[in-house]
Amino acid sequence: GRCSSMCPASQTGKKLSPRKIIMDTRDRLEEVGKNIRKHGKDHDDGKSLLGDYITEEELWACTSCNACVEECPISIDPLSIILDMRRYLVMEKSAAPSELNNMMTNIENNGAPWPFNQMDKLNWKNEL
Repeated sequence: GRCSSMCPASQTGKKLSPRKIIMDTRDRLEEVGKNIRKHGKDHDDGKSLLGDYITEEELWACTSCNACVEECPISIDPLSIILDMRRYLVMEKSAAPSELNNMMTNIENNGAPWPFNQMDKLNWKNEL
């Protein structure tokens, strides 16, 4: 549990626990393996790792600081699982938080994360 005890998100009371992410991933993999052995490869039990075991709130609470990875004595990397699930949410489900969606729209339209037109981005120098 060193990963969770050193996690800044956990320390500030957010829902994230890197240890829980790893344990939930392991539990789901074991469950899927048992279902495949019992029912065959095409069996669907109606559950998914994201949603039934790990919530979106947990994933977005992560600050990606890498403290969990650095503290793990056996080199488990919860950050890679968190980032892969975030990537899935954004790329496949279009389910990013509104702040990220706003930033991505601004980058697409303005070439920067701020909501200013490219032609206006140097206007601040005139205010000095």
